[in-house]
Amino acid sequence: MSTIYVAMICDRHTDPEPFLFSTAQAAIEHAKSCALEYAREPEDVEEEPINGWLYYARYSEEDSVWVLAKQVDEPS
Repeated sequence: MSTIYVAMICDRHTDPEPFLFSTAQAAIEHAKSCALEYAREPEDVEEEPINGWLYYARYSEEDSVWVLAKQVDEPS
């Protein structure tokens, strides 16, 4: 099985959207970039470790980004 890295962007103004990457670094960089782009101020971005996730940041009370590693064709 192959691993893909999913960057989820969850902004209250749009539908949650997944972005797929072949490396964790690329997915995390994308998520960080989106959080900074969508935040009103750079200091609004609050990163927080979450067990089992590669990255998580909130850029407002309702909006966040995160990165997960998933196996391709993994049975549910």
